[in-house]
Amino acid sequence: MGSEAVVESSDNSVTTEPRPSSTMCVLRQRDAGFEVLMVRRSSTARFMAQAWVFPGGVVDPDDHGAAALAAVGGLANPELAPWLAAAFREVIEETGIWLTSPPFVEALDAADVFAVASSRGLKFDLDRIAYFANWITPTLIPQRFDARFFIAAVEDLAVTAIPDQREIDAAEFVVPTEALRRAGSGEWLVPFPTQKTLHQLAEFRSVDAALAEWQSREVIPIQPRMRIAPDGALEVVMPDDPGFADLEDLEPDPDVLARAA
Repeated sequence: MGSEAVVESSDNSVTTEPRPSSTMCVLRQRDAGFEVLMVRRSSTARFMAQAWVFPGGVVDPDDHGAAALAAVGGLANPELAPWLAAAFREVIEETGIWLTSPPFVEALDAADVFAVASSRGLKFDLDRIAYFANWITPTLIPQRFDARFFIAAVEDLAVTAIPDQREIDAAEFVVPTEALRRAGSGEWLVPFPTQKTLHQLAEFRSVDAALAEWQSREVIPIQPRMRIAPDGALEVVMPDDPGFADLEDLEPDPDVLARAA
């Protein structure tokens, strides 16, 4: 789950405010269903190394800047602008895919995405995007995120990803059910929120159907709780799962996580 991670100081104190972050599910239609872009985090990543996820990351100060807001100008909900700007930026930085109309692929080497967009008069395509989920990391986890999830459709089937080889080392457009199969078989390490999103995507037969549904749906924040199972494993409990109301929001505890790992 994406975003502000806790800050550990020299006295081992932690802060628990979740960091704002964004995730983008890039979809492209095929004759038989559609595919979603997934990326594999590098083996050196401090968080979720080698996990298959959707492009995304923390909302940076630049995502609140004038150039970023101009690149997403016209958004129906202006409060979402920094999150959406971050989602577009992360897709470019990690995969080189520019979700403009038409989309194109160009990797940037340490260049400012929004400065480039401004210099070329580029704006991101807001007609084919939807904000569909808000995941907030359980309080037990020391590194917490307030992650907004978006989908974006690309019409050009020739668009392919260029992994940046820093944050990610592989990228692939994959049918959601196939990604779930790989997760279930152990071929891929896929985090819980990513799997839940893949299940949601698998319910739709087309990109247009997903856009139509999610462009009109109200997004309710989801903050799961956690409990230790009798065998010592950590269990994620969703708000609509039995027993959720009986659980408390626990304080961050790396020792509990280490024992349960």
